[in-house]
Amino acid sequence: MGRFLIALVALVVLAAAPPRAADPIPFSLTTRGLVFTAKVASVTVLPGADLDLEIAGDDGPYRIEAKAGKLSTLTRRPAGTWRWRAPADAGMTTLTVEDVRARKVLELHAFVMVPFESVRDGRLNGYRIGTYPAKTQPIGFVEVTAENLRTKLSPHFELGQFLCKQPSGFPKYVVISEALLLKLERIITALDVAGRDVDTLTVMSGYRTPFYNEGIGNVRDSQHTAGTAADIFVDDKADGRMDDLDRDGAVTRDDAIWLFKLIDVMDRMPAALHRGGLGDYGGTAAHGPFVHVDVRGRLARWRG
Repeated sequence: MGRFLIALVALVVLAAAPPRAADPIPFSLTTRGLVFTAKVASVTVLPGADLDLEIAGDDGPYRIEAKAGKLSTLTRRPAGTWRWRAPADAGMTTLTVEDVRARKVLELHAFVMVPFESVRDGRLNGYRIGTYPAKTQPIGFVEVTAENLRTKLSPHFELGQFLCKQPSGFPKYVVISEALLLKLERIITALDVAGRDVDTLTVMSGYRTPFYNEGIGNVRDSQHTAGTAADIFVDDKADGRMDDLDRDGAVTRDDAIWLFKLIDVMDRMPAALHRGGLGDYGGTAAHGPFVHVDVRGRLARWRG
């Protein structure tokens, strides 16, 4: 417990610290109220929509280019801002933001979504979606193919980690929350501060289609169906089970509680970003202990 309290003190001191990155960049990129400070980030946008980008940092100069993807436009605007207009069709465009003097680059993967209105009879291009309640209905879906499955969404997470577990071929579809990704990155930073250096978090369950969510008996308005939740555990040994986070020599629910407490402290800080729900769960024959985390915008706590 003493080591955990030390970690909490460190977290308070580093509350405003940006997510850990092996090669940090000397500027931040802000769009739609989201602040990106690492070398790779992602955002979702509807076809033809405008995305305003603002850079803050040293004196620059800065350069933004749109690479790959279909026809889009990028316009320089006053005071270090740009406006990118997304292509008319779904796909991905990578926007590279470069600090020319420092030679540091941020890659922003912009996923142009398939609008929700494209769902017909509960299916999208053959992929079973189901029926959404109005509360969690997304505006669109990111199309996942065999080619973009390993695309980095953030420094420590890939697109394929958040797919629904229902069996299907490609293309598949997923709802991605940028706020959730930023929160998961901060959890990795917190783990690093607490002496648990990890490459990623295992996402046991990320996005769920309403069809799949109903099949496993979950509540109809689950945060998972909105793409704003993830059931996670730390598995740096890559053995499919939670690591011994409390270092008592055994993997038990106490390790999920350890992770729960770490995230709870983050959520309760005065300047906390992306507050949400949090629950700890014990292991079963099918899985080890894990923690549910989401970004619903208010605190909610439970034990599974």
